[in-house]
Amino acid sequence: MKIALPSLIVGAAFGFVLGWARLTNPDTLYNMLRLRELYVFLIMGSAIATATLGTQLLKATRARTLLGGEIVTWIRYPASRDHVIGSVLYGLGWSVTNMCPAPIASMIGQRQWTGLFIAAGVFAGIALRDAHKSRLTRGAAAASGEAAVPEGAGL
Repeated sequence: MKIALPSLIVGAAFGFVLGWARLTNPDTLYNMLRLRELYVFLIMGSAIATATLGTQLLKATRARTLLGGEIVTWIRYPASRDHVIGSVLYGLGWSVTNMCPAPIASMIGQRQWTGLFIAAGVFAGIALRDAHKSRLTRGAAAASGEAAVPEGAGL
């Protein structure tokens, strides 16, 4: 519960900013891609700069996680085929819905019910990815003659 209230406040503020900046409006994103709404690039640039500085600060201060108290760390993975496929699917989803997934909750909060369809697509994509990954894991285990280990087991 200690984390819930600050998370709620930050999430609500983020949703407010997305709505205020009209980033829940598909026409805004369409016009951004046609280079007619350049302020959206400034918003994205400021988000990238903030995230970059924030991660460097976390690394430099050896900050600890809020829930477990472990030192914040991350692993850099080299680009792979999965990244390319994921990027293409993300772009296809964005082009079909004419919307980035980030403002889904804000759209629903503003009673833009197309946000429900976009959310359904996001959850369907996650379910498909999980089903595909578990099928690959089972197939690899069967090929090697080992028993398949459920994801997350043994951690």
